[in-house]
Amino acid sequence: MSRTRSVSICVAVAGALALAPSRARADDLPNGAVLTFGRFFIYEGDEKKEPSTPDVRRQYLNLAHCECSRLAKSGTVNTKETSVFYEMTLSPTTNESRAAELWVGSDCGTDTGRVNNCRRLEKDIPDLSRLAISPEQVEFGLYDVINAKATTERCISREGNGLAWVLYDNGADGTLDYSLSQSIGASMEVSGVDTTPPPLPTDFAGESAESAIRLSWTVPTVRATDIKYYQAFCIGPDDAPVTSDPIAPRYQTATTLCDAAAADANTVEITATEISGGDGTDVTTPVEFTTLDPNFLCGESTESTATGMFIRDLQNDVPYRVMLVAIDYAGNATGAFFTTTITPQPATDFWEDLHDRGSDVEGGFCLLAETYGDGGPITQALRAFRDGTLGGSGFGRALTRAYYASMGKLGGLVHGSLVLRAIAAVMLFPLVVIALAWHVLTLPGLLALVALFVLWRRKRISLPRLAPAAALGCILLGPTAARAQGPSPYWDGASDDATADSDTDVKWQAGIRVGPYVPDIDKQFGQSPGPYEDMFGGYQVLPMLDVDRMLWTGFGQLGIGGSIGYMQKTARAWVDGSVPGPDRMRSAGDKNTFRLIPLALSVTYRFTYLDDEYGIPLVPYVRGGLAYYIWSVRTNGETAKACWDGTHNASCDADKGYGASLGFVGSIGLAIRAERIDANAASSMRQSGIMHAGFYGELSLAKVDGFGSATKLSVGDRTWFAGVNFEF
Repeated sequence: MSRTRSVSICVAVAGALALAPSRARADDLPNGAVLTFGRFFIYEGDEKKEPSTPDVRRQYLNLAHCECSRLAKSGTVNTKETSVFYEMTLSPTTNESRAAELWVGSDCGTDTGRVNNCRRLEKDIPDLSRLAISPEQVEFGLYDVINAKATTERCISREGNGLAWVLYDNGADGTLDYSLSQSIGASMEVSGVDTTPPPLPTDFAGESAESAIRLSWTVPTVRATDIKYYQAFCIGPDDAPVTSDPIAPRYQTATTLCDAAAADANTVEITATEISGGDGTDVTTPVEFTTLDPNFLCGESTESTATGMFIRDLQNDVPYRVMLVAIDYAGNATGAFFTTTITPQPATDFWEDLHDRGSDVEGGFCLLAETYGDGGPITQALRAFRDGTLGGSGFGRALTRAYYASMGKLGGLVHGSLVLRAIAAVMLFPLVVIALAWHVLTLPGLLALVALFVLWRRKRISLPRLAPAAALGCILLGPTAARAQGPSPYWDGASDDATADSDTDVKWQAGIRVGPYVPDIDKQFGQSPGPYEDMFGGYQVLPMLDVDRMLWTGFGQLGIGGSIGYMQKTARAWVDGSVPGPDRMRSAGDKNTFRLIPLALSVTYRFTYLDDEYGIPLVPYVRGGLAYYIWSVRTNGETAKACWDGTHNASCDADKGYGASLGFVGSIGLAIRAERIDANAASSMRQSGIMHAGFYGELSLAKVDGFGSATKLSVGDRTWFAGVNFEF
């Protein structure tokens, strides 16, 4: 038989089979019907609805709901949050009026699997074909799905699939030859049921702090990603909660969910755990901990990778019993209560230590009140503008918040100085005029006034008036253009490359430098070591960013620019009442931090003549200007406070530990244009817009103490910096 004839026969047979009537497989529904698990419903309280978020869905399929489902099945509790529902549909009809069976288990589609791993539920779908006319919400009990064949013990540990099945006898011959399964609750963000509590951390430690307790631990090495939250419980004096308004629990228990007795449904395993740093006072198992009574919640961390927690608002010199629980995404929890108490103790932070040693330094900001006087008429008028005009709209309130978050904090700049107040009054005068005009004329009236002024100005613009300005521009630009036509730099040889421009094209200079920095706080006290070195030790590396705009490029470069940096040092606070000295004790749980943001506006002159004319890649420079250094002291994450009366009373009239100091900065330095080493690299840089790149070092002097004011913190230093810079 030829190859062509064989192909023709195959095609003919295939066509005949395609035209023949289809025969249903044994596991198909009659009439080609398709059964579908549709929308998913749960009970939230007494209302049945689709879960509003993945978290709601996830936390319904947990151990607490499973235990409540088990107890409701036996009649021990009365709650609706025990089942899930699927809206099941059929299309088209089977043309048969027979029931479909509901099963739970892991392998219910086979006879062997049904016997060994599955259990039939008490309820069926009475008439499967009816689903083609009207979809029905089919119920599956959580306990049934999670425990599958087991029916007597408590909920088993399961994570992932919990399968519900629909089985159907196609031929009415007693054989369940059709099956359809569904993993309960599974969706794009939810994998299914989760009745497995998360693991516990290890290596617990507790440290006393001022009106607080600091806990720390080691993240578990197994299933660490199963933890989402940590929450802490505290029992205070007389077995009372530490607050009347505790935080909301992020866990679920059968006790709180369906009012189950703890003996019937203990869904949280609580372990007695030793803790380093405790008082040594033995703690027996408190019932408030074993039931996870939410009234005793006292702290939390919402970082799944956290290694510690700071519990605030406690009483000093009072022992507390403490427990920590780890909580997973489904709201399951596991806990450890500590077998010894922990007692908060008062401490002395850096800001308090400054005041205890007799410092006159003050913190706080308020620019307008400091400039025009707190009770002055201008200040009162501006407050009326704030409350009466800006306060009436969302935009105005936003402007007010922006002011207090920025300019409003600059009041410390002028505090105590008549000269600086006068300078600030002159600088702020235009803004004050605008604000008061806005207040009197309203915003539309102010805009109309501005429009009239612009129109008036435009009537006086003429060509004769522009001629002198144009001539002056030609004079200023002429020398620059002439210099641009000069010889190419030596590293480009005789090249006529258009990128071989002279240094007149340098418009910007940017550099990043670092150096050791110790604020002059101790020198202000005339002590060595003083309060700063006692608390924080030696220097800290201070990174700075410099940006300069070159305004003149004649015999060198002259520019104006700014600098900004950031420094932070952290140390444990002192034990309250301790005396300064080499053996002064520190508080184990209290951490205080000194932060400094140095800002400067400066003029820079760079002597580029050696490199421009002789190819010696050295650029000496000098820089000097006005400095404004913002500083803050924070204790345990909050702004430090010191009582004006010298006490350490938490409710006293306090001086807040933040402010700013004004002063001068100056430096001399030397830059090296390192691109001279490789001419090809230099040409490539210029094509990308970078004229020079290299290294620089400088000696710096910062005298930043409010021009000698005793109320301003002295935060300058004499130090050196080294870094890299770019000219473009």
